[in-house]
Amino acid sequence: MPSDADVIGVMQGQNASPAFDFLNTQKGDSLLQEAQKQYPYLADKDIVYKYTPDITEERQLEFVRPDETERPEFFPQGKIGIQVFNPSVKPIDILADYVSHHGVENDPQLMQFYQQFQNVTSPEQMANRYAFHKENLGENRDQSEWQRMTGMPELFRGYTFKQFGPEEEAKSYYTPQQLEILDKVRSYLNVK
Repeated sequence: MPSDADVIGVMQGQNASPAFDFLNTQKGDSLLQEAQKQYPYLADKDIVYKYTPDITEERQLEFVRPDETERPEFFPQGKIGIQVFNPSVKPIDILADYVSHHGVENDPQLMQFYQQFQNVTSPEQMANRYAFHKENLGENRDQSEWQRMTGMPELFRGYTFKQFGPEEEAKSYYTPQQLEILDKVRSYLNVK
């Protein structure tokens, strides 16, 4: 079992003892299985999963589309890949990435929800999100590419998968129409 010093050291960017590394790797390696158990929607999905803990990595996890040609070597071409960097990633985060980057383009029900969500999302709302990303997160792509690859998936995920804070705070980012659609998505995916 890791000591308190191990835990504090890792949080401060120091190397951990082998015991801490082992427990952390065990947890990370089983994260996809936990996600598939908690969210049956994922159970039959063909996902190549890799846990590569790296506390210096800014991203929590990375989704690799089957058609992406630039990919880590451990993800075979033509396969979906999910790489987790941060030990704090939870099963719901795996579901969120899969749904927002693949499900909305390949599952007919999610495609319908996503289209409905896009239809009720105003250009002003997306422009405000884009400005926030440029000013605070160093975004440098044009708004169209950002919106397609990051902005719309993020907004779709934020409330649905509890990524925008406590429920009441998260709701403040959305219109009643958007929340109605996202609640249907939660129901479809068994997100409580």
